[in-house]
Amino acid sequence: MMCKVKKTYPLWGFLLSFPLWTVSCVDNKYDLDKDIDMTVNVGGEHLTIPAGSSDTAYLSKIIEVEEGDILQPDAATRVYHLTKKDDINVEPTTVKEVTIDETTTNLSSTEIVNATSSSNVEVSAPVTTSGDFEAKSNNIDEALKELGALYAKTPVDLNLKIDFTNTGDLSFTKVKANKLKIVFPDYIVFKAEEGIQGHELILDGQVLSEDGSSYSRTLKVEGYEFSKNPGSGEKPVDGTLTIVGEISMEGDVITSGISGSGTLSLVPTAVLGEMTINSVNGVIQPNIKAETTDIELNDLPDFLKDEETRLDISNPVILLRANNPLETPVEVDAVLTPMKDNAQIDGKEVKVGSGNGKTPVVLASGENVIALSRTGESSLEGVTSNVKVEDINNLLETIPDDIVVDLQPVVRNNEDYYTAKLGWSYEMPSSYEVDVPLSFEQGLNIVYNDSIQDLNKDLNDLDKVGLKNVKVILSVDNAIPLKLQLKAENVQIKDVYGNELSAVKKTIEEDKQYVAESTDGEKPATSELVLSLTSDDTAFLSKIDRICFKITAVPGTTTGVPLKDTQWLKITSIKLSVPGGVNVDLN
Repeated sequence: MMCKVKKTYPLWGFLLSFPLWTVSCVDNKYDLDKDIDMTVNVGGEHLTIPAGSSDTAYLSKIIEVEEGDILQPDAATRVYHLTKKDDINVEPTTVKEVTIDETTTNLSSTEIVNATSSSNVEVSAPVTTSGDFEAKSNNIDEALKELGALYAKTPVDLNLKIDFTNTGDLSFTKVKANKLKIVFPDYIVFKAEEGIQGHELILDGQVLSEDGSSYSRTLKVEGYEFSKNPGSGEKPVDGTLTIVGEISMEGDVITSGISGSGTLSLVPTAVLGEMTINSVNGVIQPNIKAETTDIELNDLPDFLKDEETRLDISNPVILLRANNPLETPVEVDAVLTPMKDNAQIDGKEVKVGSGNGKTPVVLASGENVIALSRTGESSLEGVTSNVKVEDINNLLETIPDDIVVDLQPVVRNNEDYYTAKLGWSYEMPSSYEVDVPLSFEQGLNIVYNDSIQDLNKDLNDLDKVGLKNVKVILSVDNAIPLKLQLKAENVQIKDVYGNELSAVKKTIEEDKQYVAESTDGEKPATSELVLSLTSDDTAFLSKIDRICFKITAVPGTTTGVPLKDTQWLKITSIKLSVPGGVNVDLN
């Protein structure tokens, strides 16, 4: 409670200034104490006594803020803002690397020579053979929903080998390829090199064997490309990816220097080594975790912490700043819960995001500044997206001790392909900023405490004044755009020891309990408050030292006018009015 010293003027001296008694002589046979009633009435039907005025109470004094407090006036506009900013801890996001096991494809053996007792013979034979290609990977990260392409950390060797087997006593000197074509699955990505065209290796005039040797060729594989169109890529099943296809060979081979009898067969084999994948293009939905954030609303002025205070702010704003490192939008779902005295404020929880059935909150790739506001509009600089949250004022209607924010970023049902590094730690630096410009609305309720004190030094001599009723009349100029009310229960009458004078009955005149609001926050409105004090103790006025009062806001007609520290309230005059005058005992 704030107490301010008010200027008062001696009431007893004022009473003595009246010409109460004029006597030219006194008859000594009368005893004034016994024979004459020495009680004199002063003031007639109505006695009004000026008792002073108050200093101008600027909001900068009523609302005392210090450097570092979350309530501060804007340096340019002087409008009060509740501001709070801090980081949001989002755990780094990682999708595990994929390892594809080594795979061997055995093409069917093809007979190319069948000779009987021949000598130095040359034979041309067609070759048509194939074998099943199957590569498998287990423990695929669940974030990988569909794979359009996989790229190896380093190129992997694909070793093509052509062996030759013969029977009988057959011998030969040379086997040469004649437009022999080996076709690999079209999803294998080869490193560009001589002889490979797309997915076909052409061997023309190439010596495959000489004096019984084998042929080998190493190709470099950089990964797999299944599809560029979502919906037609490879989909892991229960964490297992199986890549199937075929390797085929067709064309002709010419075998020369044949002698003896028997058969000669061509036996192709392709071995693709183990491949570690560290880059994926596809439908990727990583699990992103954010720690629960606690927005503490501390260092508030008293009027905002009062149990009766209610805020109805026209457009409170919560900024969400985040850098999305992924090449895909990230949606944010959140549940914001206001807390007071370590308990949830019932019915005031606010949910945002499409996962909660609300407007989506989307973080595009790169820097984002999302403004969550009541109107869906914000004038704050740097905002990249505005999201309307109609019930956001629920968080502040009763000022909480803190707001618990349960934030869940999610890549939700994104069917578009994008590229992500596997095994990479994706950081998502994030922060929040609360910005609440205080403006007076229909639901706003603030409480202003003050007192008129040190009255006893002027009233203590009034024990000889007999009265049972006095009115305290306050004339008030109000440049604050808020209607105020003084209720009898919000007045305390105290003596010099700070004890409440409970025997003094307080009432407020029905039509004299309101302070009219300024319509623009600049031009003051003038009102009069009348507090009636009644007691059976006729000397009660002499015992009063302090009148403490609490003025509360009530719905008025002015809305949307911002609260500035330059607005003010002034009690221009304080008067004591005694109906019927007062009786003074001159004994």
